[in-house]
Order: sequence, then structure tokens, then C-alpha cells
Amino acid sequence: MMGLSHTLAKQLRQPSGWLGRLIGFALRINREGIDWTIRLLEIRPTDHVLEVGFGSGYGIQNAAALAFRGRVAGIDFSETMVRQARARNAYVRAGGRVDLTHGEASALPYPDNSFDKVFATNVVYFWQDQAANLKELRRVMKPGGRLALYVIAKEELAEMKITRTGVYTLYTGDELVRLLAQAGFHNARFETKSERFRTGVCALAEK
Repeated sequence: MMGLSHTLAKQLRQPSGWLGRLIGFALRINREGIDWTIRLLEIRPTDHVLEVGFGSGYGIQNAAALAFRGRVAGIDFSETMVRQARARNAYVRAGGRVDLTHGEASALPYPDNSFDKVFATNVVYFWQDQAANLKELRRVMKPGGRLALYVIAKEELAEMKITRTGVYTLYTGDELVRLLAQAGFHNARFETKSERFRTGVCALAEK
């Protein structure tokens, strides 16, 4: 049974193949947390926005609707998710306002000071070098830009078998705030929200 849990955990980290495509559809359970995270970002029409680990592209779609005179970029570790997200966002991609790329948070293909808003939902668990990734996110943010990192409450995830497979690293809001401060971010804090199926935690900070 632990073998199945480990397989599922790895698929949630980097969806691939037919199972990865199913994971992409199942990720709709994250929509409530994504909506909340985007509200906390306070995206403006002219903002340049980056999503790290965009999955099937739901968050990209919503960010693009808000930044309708700006630009939205996304990077994801999974080629399967890149294909799904590109299909979902085909219309705005055709207009040149959305760019979705396969890659990793540790090496973002963007110049310094590119984005007003950056966010990642249910992604931080899978980072192997959290400090380096956060510094890379900070590099591509504009001065005064806002970062939002969403996770499910640590005590709730800790009860699930898939999070005890070595694939996940779980965080409390306080732990995320400390990581953000260590990476050079300012005004780091977190908020919590009771959702339909779980408790969401969103850490926020500015460059």
C-alpha cells in the first residue's frame, strides 16, 4: 500500500502519462485555495504575473482575466501539465498575453525585476532547495512586488499517507514566514482560511 502512496505522491509532484492527465483533472479540488490566493495578491489590470507550478492552468486563466492589460507567465515541472494548461488557455495565449513554459523554480527563464505578482499553490512541499527557489523568485520580482505561497494546513496533511513517503515537506504558516524572511522578503506574514474540505494557509511577502 505504501508503494501506491509513493507513486501517487510522485505523480502529484510531477504528473506524467495517463495517470498524470487524471491528476490534472482531479486538481480542481484546489480551486478554492487558488481563488483565495489570487484575491490576496490583489492583481491589477496592468500587472505582470508569474505562477510557479500552474498545474492544469486554472490559476493562470483567472490571473489573465484580472491582468487583462498586463502579462501572465507560468512555469511547471510537468510536461503533461504544460500541455493541459496550454489547451485551457489557448485563447489568451494566441493573443500573446500568456506564456507557459516547462521548467523548474530553481532556474526561472525570466530577467530580473520582471513581475509585480508571483504565486504558487500546493507547490512548496515538493521543492528540494526551498531557500534557493525563494531567492530565484525574489530575483524575478519587481521592487515592491508581492509573493503568495499557498499550502494546506500542516496538521491536516500530516494525517495522509502520501505525505509520509519522503516526497513532501510540510510547513506551518510560521515556518513559511521564516523561510521568506531568510530569503530576503519583507513584511512576511500568513493568513488561514477554512475551506470546504480543508484549511488553507497562504504566506504573503513583498520584495
